[in-house]
Amino acid sequence: MLNLGYKKYAVVMNIYNIDGTSVIKQYANLTPAMRSTALYSLTGKTLSSKCECFKKSGGSKFRGTSKSVFSVTHSSGNHVAALALAANLQRIPAYVVHYHIVTLIVPISGGGLISGVVVGAKSRNPAIRVLVAEPKGADDAAQSKACGRLITLSHTNTIADGLRASLGDITWPIVRDLVDDIITVDDGEILEAMRYNYEVLKVAVEPSAAIGLAAVLSDNFKKNSRWNCSQNIGIVISGGNVDLGALWESLSRITRT
Repeated sequence: MLNLGYKKYAVVMNIYNIDGTSVIKQYANLTPAMRSTALYSLTGKTLSSKCECFKKSGGSKFRGTSKSVFSVTHSSGNHVAALALAANLQRIPAYVVHYHIVTLIVPISGGGLISGVVVGAKSRNPAIRVLVAEPKGADDAAQSKACGRLITLSHTNTIADGLRASLGDITWPIVRDLVDDIITVDDGEILEAMRYNYEVLKVAVEPSAAIGLAAVLSDNFKKNSRWNCSQNIGIVISGGNVDLGALWESLSRITRT
């Protein structure tokens, strides 16, 4: 028996309080515990990894949700997805309520991604605000939007090499007419967003994909009441194809400065 009591709060638990095997065994698949000779060679220890990543819905949360499927839950995504799956397997209604996105922030380069996103989003909800995030060293879209005609840059300079392409004749009219505004950020802000993604969110993203978060974290965004008035913001993280060597070098640049 395990006593988890502290001060005046006391909870007495045993395996029978928490064992849900009999309830979930017909729904939750077994997952392997794996050992690696490479890890043994590296550490000199036998490390067994319980691979809950192989659980239905992609994580360990499916165990708990299969047992507590009658509960109300708050989640950023993983738990509620697991709960919905568990409810479906047990033929129990699940009601999912999610935030209403008011503003979308999307990276821009040649304009293909933003064109698809803005047309789709505004077709569903004409009131949604769609903002573009663009590097200051490759700001042809911002310049084009400002002067009302397509501008092509002869030279670009940004760490976000995936965003160096210019808008074309097909994508420019869509950006001109449907995109609400364009936020430009410098490479330092992009690098800070990359570091935040890696250190806090545990997601390694390429500079071009980090630019949406960089825009939200920028001083320009915070000071602009037209941009920062939304509480529910969707950011498109467009890719994770990052060279690890370049990533470490980029992040170390921030540390050195």
